[in-house]
Amino acid sequence: MDRRDLLRNTIFGGAACAFGPLVLGGCGSSGSSAAASDTLRVMTAQSLSSLDPIWTTAPGTRMFGYLVYDQLIAMDENYNPQPQMAEGWTTEDEGRSYTISLRDGLKFHDGEPVRAQDCVPSIERWMARDSFGQILAQFVDAQEVIDDRSFRILLNRPVLQLPAALAKLSAPACLIMPERLAKTDPAQQVTEAIGSGPYRFMADEWVSGASSAYERFEDYVPRDEPVSGLAGGRIPAIGRIEVSQVSDPSTAMSALMGGEQDYWDVPPHDLIPLLKQDDGIEVNRRTTSSVYYMMQFNHLQPPFDNLALRKAVAMAVDQSQFLASVSAPGSNEACYSYYSCESPYASDVGSELMRETDMEDAKAALAESGYNGEKVILLATMEGPNAGLGQVAEDLFRRLGLNVELVGMDFASITQRRTNRQSVDEGGWSVFLTAWLGDDINNPAVHPMLRGAGEEGYSGWASDPELERLRVQWAVAGTESEQKDIARTIQERAYANVPYVPLGSSRLESAYSKDLTGIFDTPVNVYWNIGKSA
Repeated sequence: MDRRDLLRNTIFGGAACAFGPLVLGGCGSSGSSAAASDTLRVMTAQSLSSLDPIWTTAPGTRMFGYLVYDQLIAMDENYNPQPQMAEGWTTEDEGRSYTISLRDGLKFHDGEPVRAQDCVPSIERWMARDSFGQILAQFVDAQEVIDDRSFRILLNRPVLQLPAALAKLSAPACLIMPERLAKTDPAQQVTEAIGSGPYRFMADEWVSGASSAYERFEDYVPRDEPVSGLAGGRIPAIGRIEVSQVSDPSTAMSALMGGEQDYWDVPPHDLIPLLKQDDGIEVNRRTTSSVYYMMQFNHLQPPFDNLALRKAVAMAVDQSQFLASVSAPGSNEACYSYYSCESPYASDVGSELMRETDMEDAKAALAESGYNGEKVILLATMEGPNAGLGQVAEDLFRRLGLNVELVGMDFASITQRRTNRQSVDEGGWSVFLTAWLGDDINNPAVHPMLRGAGEEGYSGWASDPELERLRVQWAVAGTESEQKDIARTIQERAYANVPYVPLGSSRLESAYSKDLTGIFDTPVNVYWNIGKSA
């Protein structure tokens, strides 16, 4: 008996099968499963609770979206937009007109061809939901279908960032749906998954909060170029992908070591040393950007509609305490920038509010804020690598003197509850904890939480019209120097208004079987191009 079998029998035992074949494919009775050699079995702590990658930014739905759907334009590893579904694009009228043509042979999973008539409403629906898209929409006069394979976007002023907007990799990405689905009200969820991406969603095998399955789309035509970031050839190299939500880290570790699973997207830092001891497992920092943690306030409801109280909390935050709960020493970094610290716009400007204060300063600010003991409902995930953040925040609030109640739930439930704008007595909330990859917050246009759009913006609904004006100014700036100046002003504005509190960053690693082939560096965990050695 080798060490894998020993671990499986002693740590994992027979208990894993109690979770059922939908959670751990190796337990046996899933008659629909393909042969293990042609199946990639992925574990994640994130659930697939929505089939609409435009409606939600939840990580589970983003992963689903990139398997099932495709993009007109995609970002390469150098963050340059490249044609994806598009054959290419041309500009006219000094950048006020973009004509985009589609590659030949594109099909949806129902066999229908992808047409320009599908692309136009898909872009319109995305623009209604996405922060960058909402900026772009201000300058779009019209979209015109030229023929089945080409359409034109007409602008009222030059927007050099248009290809970058359509190629954005952060959620929601601009993914193309059939016309009948793309015309769904942006405020309502699409419930049918018909894409044109490398994998078809197996709707009859989906168990929300447990598992999902995908099969190779045989009619998918990859690009000829090598994969680069999210651009290039998205090759469905394996016949079937099974994704299981496994929230218990010990169960996940044992399943990977026992050969019952192939890929674990984000193992917690305290299990990394054990995983590295297994000769059959590769542990690698596959994602190219760090993860950034945030504390998001509800600006509509007491007590955090009070700017003085938001500033008092920011003064009390010690990023090192939060980072110690989610990552190992040496793999994390304090970051006081409102952009990722890997971004060209990263800066400490304005951060004296956090860097040069402590708990005693915060308590004094709290005493002057007018806080009167109102209930603070803190939403935090109890699953996956971020599970420790909630306890740290709860302890911080209690030491500061807030009347806090920690509500632990899975992240999918948080994404539902955070849309409630009512008081805490009516099922609302006061603050929640979340995390984004650095690529999601690299600049003012893509950053979903660096907003001032009030009830039209991200959950939390911070209102700052000047911040919104500056975001638009950044998006249409003519030079990089202008953009950097505007980004700096936005950061100063953010620290003056505190839409949320940055909690620092950490570098994440993935763990996977050494039998896997085609693993490539990527901004987000995606699973095309991955196969298995014979």
